[in-house]
Amino acid sequence: MISSFRKKNISALIVCILTAVLTVLILFLPCYTFHTDLYTKKSGNTFVGDEKYLSVKAEVEAVADEYRAMGFVIELKESVTERVNSKGEKTSMVAFTLQQEEQRNALCFLNTVFPSSKLMALLLISIGLALIFALAGSLRSVSADTNALDRTSRIFRSASGWCVLAAIVLVFLFAMSNTYSLSRKITLYKNGLSDAGMDAFYAGIDAFVFNGTAGDKVQELASGFTFDLLPGYWITVPLLFMMLLSVILLRRGALKKTLSRGLLYLFILIVCVVTLYPYYVMFITGFRSNAETTDMYFQNVLPVRWVFSNLKDIIDRGVLRFLGNSILISFGATGIAMLCGIPAAYALSRMRFKGRKAFLGFVIMSQMFSPVVLLIGISQLMNTLHLNDTLLGLMLINAAFNQAFAIWLLRGTFSAISPEMEQAAYIDGCGRIGSLIRILLPMAAPGIVTTLIFIFINAWNEYTISTVLISTPDLRPVTVGITQFSSFNMIEWQYLFSASLLATIPVVILFICIEKHLVSGLTAGGVKG
Repeated sequence: MISSFRKKNISALIVCILTAVLTVLILFLPCYTFHTDLYTKKSGNTFVGDEKYLSVKAEVEAVADEYRAMGFVIELKESVTERVNSKGEKTSMVAFTLQQEEQRNALCFLNTVFPSSKLMALLLISIGLALIFALAGSLRSVSADTNALDRTSRIFRSASGWCVLAAIVLVFLFAMSNTYSLSRKITLYKNGLSDAGMDAFYAGIDAFVFNGTAGDKVQELASGFTFDLLPGYWITVPLLFMMLLSVILLRRGALKKTLSRGLLYLFILIVCVVTLYPYYVMFITGFRSNAETTDMYFQNVLPVRWVFSNLKDIIDRGVLRFLGNSILISFGATGIAMLCGIPAAYALSRMRFKGRKAFLGFVIMSQMFSPVVLLIGISQLMNTLHLNDTLLGLMLINAAFNQAFAIWLLRGTFSAISPEMEQAAYIDGCGRIGSLIRILLPMAAPGIVTTLIFIFINAWNEYTISTVLISTPDLRPVTVGITQFSSFNMIEWQYLFSASLLATIPVVILFICIEKHLVSGLTAGGVKG
């Protein structure tokens, strides 16, 4: 009698074979439709059936015969536009279009000069290898009287799964590559932005789309043709996904755990790509030449020539000085905010006094006011205190606007710590300040670090107040200083992104230095015994 394990393996293997065969059959069906307008003739003040209409149509038919003699398969399309002019007279315009329509399946790309030909070959190879590995990994388990897979079977089945994953990715890459070759590349050639491989490319277009009948007119015709990817092509994705499920069933014996883990990895990958893509653009643009940064067609994903001198140029224009100012302002504002916020948060968490709730409400309300609303008052206050156009003034202002956030966040952190910890410290002879420093602060390290990071980033990114208060160029923070690379008629993108790249380094270093405290602070400050 065949065990349930072997039955499940046989069923999964059958599904794997069927989905692989169906996927290949789908690739034999038409997946692209190409439309080419060969000739267009418009005739105004022409009504269907009148003498002018018949004359123009006969002229278009004569042109159609010429194209048919060249081997084109022609379809004559006619459109009529009627309207009433300002005199109340009815007018009509007839447009005749000679259009060629061709359909191609995905396997037709194998014999072309397009990059997608290699992708299609890899797709077929991946499906074939996945099937071979699945069969090789199933032969032993199907014939053996055991429900356990040996090492060789596990290796073959794992390899089969990776091949199916590669095939799914190649399905999308194939479509993307064709979009680039048949649309973007033609645009680059047409506008004279590139000529690399142009003759071979147009020869391939002539052979693939026009069956070798375009000849010298291939560039003119290719610049006007359109193509549609038929929905039937995407049936390959669910088929390959079913094949992947069957391989997972062969390898793991269950789907739920593996699928949940795979979806988690996919989600993490998508989040990483979305998060890191702006930094990737900033990085590669920071080392491009000015000509490449103003290229509207974004011809090259990576710089043709890495211009590392951009860093030297921005340093010569004072970016390091701006970075130093921002570091001083951010660390100063963070230190002041934490120095005032920790005692205030501790008092609100542990002490009971009149007006405590009102003060908490005031702390929350203060977050409602934007610095822009208070800008005039802030400017007058700084002038009165003679702190206008000084780094100390910016430190105090940034600390003040982040003070409410620091107090509110730290209060929650202190409230979450059991008062018994302090009472144990009192028994050991510590006073209120000693217990705060020796017990509460180490235990509140994660909350303190979180508050510190937020205050630092807010002070680092501040722009509006710095623009108003700082008039001396040498005292500008980096957020204001890099505006020198942007003017009314030109933006020096390579310098702007190079400076932005440098501006991220201190924040990254801060996170690296503080990260270990986020973990160690969770257990520090506990009592023994």
